[in-house]
Amino acid sequence: MISFELSDEQKEIRDWVHSFAEKEIRPVAHEYDESEEFPWPIVKKAAEVGLYGTEFLQQTYGDGTGIMPALVAEELTWGCAGIALAIQGTG
Repeated sequence: MISFELSDEQKEIRDWVHSFAEKEIRPVAHEYDESEEFPWPIVKKAAEVGLYGTEFLQQTYGDGTGIMPALVAEELTWGCAGIALAIQGTG
């Protein structure tokens, strides 16, 4: 039987990304929506914590299940769709 439960590692990454979105993205999302400026400080912060770049992409796309990119996108988009695209589209 196939299990659709997330692994502990998947849950850990999902929770980490959610925490980043909650602390770094949500509080400033409205400001970036209003100003229509690119969220460089948030993208830089994502890079500092390892949520951006080649290594992170290899980790999420290389998990074999194909679910990690969706989990990451879901949590970042929960923070703000525009900022999520800025992070994921430039990494």
